Amino acid sequence: MNEIATSMERWRMDVGKVRERMYRAPTPRERERWHAMWLLAQGWTVAKVAETLERDPHTITGWLGEFAEKGPEALAFVQSGGAPPPLTLRNRPL
Repeated sequence: MNEIATSMERWRMDVGKVRERMYRAPTPRERERWHAMWLLAQGWTVAKVAETLERDPHTITGWLGEFAEKGPEALAFVQSGGAPPPLTLRNRPL
C-alpha cells in the first residue's frame, strides 16, 4: 500500500473526504495542499503533482509526510510572518 493510501486509512479519510477538504479549505495555500493529497490519492506520482502544481517535488513529499505523521491538521496553513509574496499571474486577485 502506498503512503497516501496508508495515511488516509490511518486518519479515517477517503478520496471523497480529501476532495471535500480541498474545496472547503479556508486559504489558497491550504487548498493547494489538499489538492496535492487528492491528486496523490488518484494515483498521481509526486513528480507529476509537483509539475502540475508548479512546486518542487520535495515540497509535495513534505506535505505528504506531515499528513502521514500528524493527519489532516498538518495541512492547515499558518501565517508565519514576513512580507507577502510578490504579485504574479498565478497569485493575483481576480
